[in-house]
Amino acid sequence: MEIPDANQLEKIAESMGISLYQRFNKNEAALFLRCSVSDLNSLVRTQKINHIEVTKNKQEFFGYQLLEYILKQTTDNSVSHTSTPSSEPDRIIRSKEVQEMTGLSRTTLWRMENKGEFPRRVNLGVGSVGWRLSEVKEWIANIP
Repeated sequence: MEIPDANQLEKIAESMGISLYQRFNKNEAALFLRCSVSDLNSLVRTQKINHIEVTKNKQEFFGYQLLEYILKQTTDNSVSHTSTPSSEPDRIIRSKEVQEMTGLSRTTLWRMENKGEFPRRVNLGVGSVGWRLSEVKEWIANIP
C-alpha cells in the first residue's frame, strides 16, 4: 500500500471527522487510536508516534500525526491483532451511531445534553463531534 499524498490524507481525515491540524491531548489521542493512555505513553517513549512537546511533561498530537501512525500500522504486516472484544478500549462514535443506539433524534440528543440528561459530546474538529461509546452504553443501561 502506498503512503497517501496530502490530498488523500486530507480526505481520510475528513472521512474520520478530524482536522489535520487539530490538537489532541493524550486522553483524546488514546480514544481516537483505540488504545489505553499507558499504551500511548509507550508509543511516545519508543518514538513510534510523532508528537509535540507542549511542556516537559505534556505532549499533544496533531490529527495528521495520529493518521500517520494509523496508516503506518495498516501497512505494517508485523502488527498483531490479538485484542479481545472485552478488552477493547473506549472509542468515539458519531451522531448517526448514537441515534441508532438510542432511537433519539439529533435535536433531542442536543436538548438532553444541554439539560445534563445525556453524556457530553466530544469536539473532533470544526463542525464535527462524537460521543464516548462507554458513556452512551452506560446511559442506555441506566434508562429508568
